[in-house]
Amino acid sequence: MNRLMLLPIIMVLASSMPSFAQPATALDLFNKASKEYVKQDKMQALRTLDLALQQYPGDPRLLKLAEELVKEEQQQQQKEQQQQQQKQEQQQQEQEKKDQQQAQEQKEQEKKDQEQAQQEKQKQEQEKQGQEQQAQNAQEGETGQPRAGTIAPQDAMRMLDALERSEKDVQEKVRVKLRPATRRSIQKDW
Repeated sequence: MNRLMLLPIIMVLASSMPSFAQPATALDLFNKASKEYVKQDKMQALRTLDLALQQYPGDPRLLKLAEELVKEEQQQQQKEQQQQQQKQEQQQQEQEKKDQQQAQEQKEQEKKDQEQAQQEKQKQEQEKQGQEQQAQNAQEGETGQPRAGTIAPQDAMRMLDALERSEKDVQEKVRVKLRPATRRSIQKDW
C-alpha cells in the first residue's frame, strides 16, 4: 500500500521537473513561432523567436521569420503614425474652418453695426433737417413771404397743373397720328 501512495507523489514530482526530453530543434522553434504568429499572438511569437535565435543564431528560417515580424511591426507603426497625422491634419483643418467662420461672422457683425450707426446718423440728420424746415416754415409764416430761391406752394401747384395739361395735349396728338386710317371702300366702275 505504501507503494500506491508513492506513485502519485512521484508523478507530481516528475511533471514538475524539467523534461529530459530531446531539446527543441531550430525547426521545432520555427514551427512554434509560426503557429503563434498565424494565431495573431505576435508577442509570444517574438518571444519564441528570441529564444530560438539565442539557441540557433545563424538559422536562416528563424532569421527570415524574425525579419518579417519586425518588418510587419514597423509597417503597423507607420500606418498608425499616418493615421494619427491625418487625424491631426483633419482637426487642424476643422479648427481653421471654424476660425474662418468666426472671422466672417465678426466681419458681418461689424458691417451690421456700421450700417446701423450710419442709419442712426441719417435719422438724426433727417430729424435735424426736419426741425430746421419747421423753423424755416414758421419763419416764413411770420413774414408771409418765401425766401429767395424758393417757390410758394400755390405757384408750384399751378405749374404742375400746366405741365400736366400740356402733357395730355401732346399724348392726344400722338394717339391721333398712331390711329390706323379708316378704310374706304372703293367702288369699281367696270
